[in-house]
Amino acid sequence: MSRLTVQSVEGRRDARVFNDLPYRLYRRDQNWVAPLRSEEAARWDPRRNPALQSRNAMRFLALRDGKPVGRIATTVDPEFAERWAPRSGFFGFFECARDPEAARGLLHAAEGWLREQDARLVLGPVHLSFHNEVGLLAPGPPSSPMILSPYNPDYYADLIQGAGYAPRTSYHAYLWTPASRHSPAVDRILASARTGGARIRCLDRSLGDEEYRALFALYNSAFAGVFGFVPISWDEFRSMAKSFEAFAQPDLIFIAEAEGTPVGFSLTLPNVNEALLGLHGRLLPLGWLRLLRRIPRIRTARYILLGVDPEWIARGIAVRLARATVEAALRHGYERVELSLVHGDNSRVRHVIEAFGCPPIKTYVLYERTIA
Repeated sequence: MSRLTVQSVEGRRDARVFNDLPYRLYRRDQNWVAPLRSEEAARWDPRRNPALQSRNAMRFLALRDGKPVGRIATTVDPEFAERWAPRSGFFGFFECARDPEAARGLLHAAEGWLREQDARLVLGPVHLSFHNEVGLLAPGPPSSPMILSPYNPDYYADLIQGAGYAPRTSYHAYLWTPASRHSPAVDRILASARTGGARIRCLDRSLGDEEYRALFALYNSAFAGVFGFVPISWDEFRSMAKSFEAFAQPDLIFIAEAEGTPVGFSLTLPNVNEALLGLHGRLLPLGWLRLLRRIPRIRTARYILLGVDPEWIARGIAVRLARATVEAALRHGYERVELSLVHGDNSRVRHVIEAFGCPPIKTYVLYERTIA
């Protein structure tokens, strides 16, 4: 009879097994896109990932007869617990074979560690914090994930629910194509908003950190009321921005400015996953050359963020930013733009998206479980 063991990640060898498991587990999955191995390893290096400096984390591996069949990470974010859910913690980075016993073992190990941290509520999947990937992709038509989007096989929902977890909330992804048509309400809002005192411009990289500092402050104010959001540190924000710089296009990043002060912004990134296909997560020996050649040919993108300062809500800023993004997407020749992830309760942003004729195409579920 096969034997299952679950152990914490200790040392470099275990860390390599933890990082390598998705590449082995999904090697025959045609929809999965292998992220760069170097970037995945950097997630667990406190010198390279400031998110680890304010959060406690632990990783676990599930081994069956000594062979890795699953992994999980668990995190305590003190600011989240204080702001949104007292005595809570996260599980994330959950990957598992179709093995219910292994899934239960991994989640049980995560819960045990969280109990030691005085947590009594577990939420997940959450990759370290709500600033990163959140939610489990719900069963639906197969498709490849967009950049920085969660991905998992359909059977994961059964594994997590079989371990006693229940849905807490949902998030949605929407689709824009050149065939999308906005409603007449958009034209009316645009006509009235032109006299609203704010101008829309693209990101200006020549301003350096001055530009990013302004966006940093706006990011923290615009999303303060969104469930799960906690203020991000400057180091973490700048690290995330730097990770986009190699492929981000400034004319897809818009800022609404009033009297020189940013009051809204939107972020759309080329779907670099399109260029990563077939590289198996490696840039050497020639993967980097293939990646550079493919990036200009990308024809899909992800609209990741749309934020407006609370004092400027209901002045048409969101609609103007969305319209500027549509025009830029048309100029670049994008064939598909995914707008995600949008909290199911965020009716304001959902109304803007739906007004631009974008239907929902994916759902992501955040699960919870109370532990004694």
